[in-house]
Amino acid sequence: MNDKVAQLKRNLQRIIAANPNLPVDGVVQAVTGDVCTVLVGDLELSDVRLKPTADGEDHLLIIPKTGSRVLMLSADGSIGNLTVIKCDVAEKIIYNENGLQVEIDSTTGKVNVANNVTSLKDLFEQLADILKTLKVYTPAGPSGPPLPDTVAKIVMFENDFKTILK
Repeated sequence: MNDKVAQLKRNLQRIIAANPNLPVDGVVQAVTGDVCTVLVGDLELSDVRLKPTADGEDHLLIIPKTGSRVLMLSADGSIGNLTVIKCDVAEKIIYNENGLQVEIDSTTGKVNVANNVTSLKDLFEQLADILKTLKVYTPAGPSGPPLPDTVAKIVMFENDFKTILK
C-alpha cells in the first residue's frame, strides 16, 4: 500500500511540475486553521494551504466545507506548495484589512461586520435601545416612552437583525 501511495505522490508531482498552471481537483476531508486535508483520487494530501501566503495574517480566507470539491495550484510545482484557488462550497469567508473585519458564516447563517471601534450589530443594538427610550419635547413638557405598538416593532426589528448579525 505504501508503494502505491508513494507512486501516486510521484505521479502527481510529475504532473504538477510538468505544468505548474494545471489545477488539481480534490475533495476536502478536514480543515484546520488556514490549511486543509484534500483527497485526490486515493491520495490524501495534508497541509494544503487555503491562502497563498503563510504570513499569519488572514487578509482573505475562504474556508471550504468538508466534503466539497476544490481546485488547487502549486506555485513551484511541488505537492508541498499546493494552495486552494477555488472551492465549490464555502463554509466561511473572512476578510480582514486595515481594521475592517467581515465574516460570512454559512454554518450559523450570520454575518459579522466590524472595525477597530465598533460592529454593525453593536450599532443596531444601540439604535434599538435609543428608540425604546425615545422622548421628545411637547408643549406640555417631555413626552412619555414610545407606545406599546411602537416598542413591539422595535423589538421585532431587534430580533430580526440578531438573526443575521453576529
